[in-house]
Amino acid sequence: MKIDFPVTPPQGVRPGWEGQFQVFSWYNFVLNVPTPLYIVTTLKKNGLPNAQLTAWGMLLGSGGEPKFMLQLMNTSDTLSLIERTGEFVVNFPSYELKERLLRCTVHYPEGVDELSASGLTPEESSLVSAPRVKECYGHFECTLDWSRPLETKNPMNTLVVGNIVGASIDEEYLLKDSKNSLKKRGIPYHVGEFYNHLERRCSEGSESGFCLLDTDNIKFAKE
Repeated sequence: MKIDFPVTPPQGVRPGWEGQFQVFSWYNFVLNVPTPLYIVTTLKKNGLPNAQLTAWGMLLGSGGEPKFMLQLMNTSDTLSLIERTGEFVVNFPSYELKERLLRCTVHYPEGVDELSASGLTPEESSLVSAPRVKECYGHFECTLDWSRPLETKNPMNTLVVGNIVGASIDEEYLLKDSKNSLKKRGIPYHVGEFYNHLERRCSEGSESGFCLLDTDNIKFAKE
């Protein structure tokens, strides 16, 4: 039997923290659909790297005009830096970086290199000033195409679309056999959050709001 849910949380469904359902749709915690995690890097005014872990992004566009879309909170440093510099890099991490990924959810002071503070290494990008993450296996270098408020009433998030001007991948992951490549990497995913919102109970995971899954036991249809 299917259960229908309204746009607003029904009675008895409570957020894990005050204002949570104003920042995120409560549907995130109903469906728990896994989405890949990315590290979005930008450059601060002082030239130091800024880093944000996010799962709200996807590849868009045609072969001739590839784009990458992000949802960012209006209060995020990443959003203000993208709009100021017009550049950002989407970095694709492997599962083995899981502990360091969670450090990218920390809000660091302006004078901190956020990649180094997270145990990661900045490296020069090919086409934009924002740095790549050396430990990540793939990267999209992007320039800002457009940004606009996501919500129509009391907007709290902004939709950002960037033009992908360059891409790179570690050659050891550039395999003809995409199945083995996927298994070799182990891809971290975001799966809703760690609260059972009906029982107000925190399950196993990190308080950052991200759940990390690997692909060691992934099954393919033809296996």
